[in-house]
Amino acid sequence: MGTSGDTFDNRKMATLKEIAADLGVSHALVSRVLNNRMGTTGVSAKTREAIHRRARELGYKPNRLALALREGRRGAVGLYVHDVGVRGSDLVGPLVEAVGDGLDKLGTNLILHCFRGQADFEATCTTELLNKVDGLIIAGIGFPWMLDRVRKLERAGLPIVAACHGRDFNEFVNFQVNEELQGYISAKHLVEIGCRKIVHLYALESRYKGYVRALKEAGIPLDERLVIRMPGPDYFIARRGFEAARQLLDSNIEFDAIHTQSDAQAAGFLQHFALRGIKRKNWPKITGIDNSPIAEEYALVPLTSVTAETDTAGRMAVEALNKRLHGEKVESKQIEPRLVIRESTAG
Repeated sequence: MGTSGDTFDNRKMATLKEIAADLGVSHALVSRVLNNRMGTTGVSAKTREAIHRRARELGYKPNRLALALREGRRGAVGLYVHDVGVRGSDLVGPLVEAVGDGLDKLGTNLILHCFRGQADFEATCTTELLNKVDGLIIAGIGFPWMLDRVRKLERAGLPIVAACHGRDFNEFVNFQVNEELQGYISAKHLVEIGCRKIVHLYALESRYKGYVRALKEAGIPLDERLVIRMPGPDYFIARRGFEAARQLLDSNIEFDAIHTQSDAQAAGFLQHFALRGIKRKNWPKITGIDNSPIAEEYALVPLTSVTAETDTAGRMAVEALNKRLHGEKVESKQIEPRLVIRESTAG
């Protein structure tokens, strides 16, 4: 940084001088105008606009760290994220990308930490963050054992928002997809294309409630024989769908559609049908949840699926945290998912 207090990168200092030379003004005036530090210095609106216009033409931005320090901030936001979804679902990637893009537009740096378990979280998510970041976003799976540490940081004055799955983080400002609606719109789609004997692979109660609601609205009685409860804790992996397909076929229960709670479950279900030698034309209609790469690229048949909206949650978390940093009130929100129709329910 130069002695004049510029908050622009040194690599662009020559450009600032060029602006000054182009407009016939001093380098110091250009610096003060672009950094909004006029003080008692007088300048006409015409000159000020000319300086800003030339700066836009050259397309450079202020040095983020210097600007943050001048405003009494650290110029960074922390993102603590625990992986969510099965291998291949790629739910965390879009979230991290959305948070990074959002912070970049705000001129704020990102400090990312992907934690694996409780020990890692508690060792790194400490009050030392108060000296490193202006705010914190907690994302991915929200575990009960995280709550005490997050409460402590908020009481210490660190603004925090969440983009966490589950109910545990509902006491904080939290953005997550409406899981009941995920189950509902996929089950409703199956009903609308004529399915009446719809198997449900049960894992989350919220998604099961959506399935039940869709059946009730259509006047279809709930048949408990068609509800297959997934053994935990790895409810959503392909193996669970594979095993459910075997159980269902061996039971000789009549069905015409499969309503799963993850794309991986659906992919595993179809794999069993293929290995069993059942012809493609006899496969049931099937839906997944997450709209992951598994649904579009890796399943034997491209899957109709419901979006997880992790990227939307990331964008909303950034917007909410920025408002909190400026003293504005924010509220939690459940995000509406979308249905993406593919071959598994078409034709």
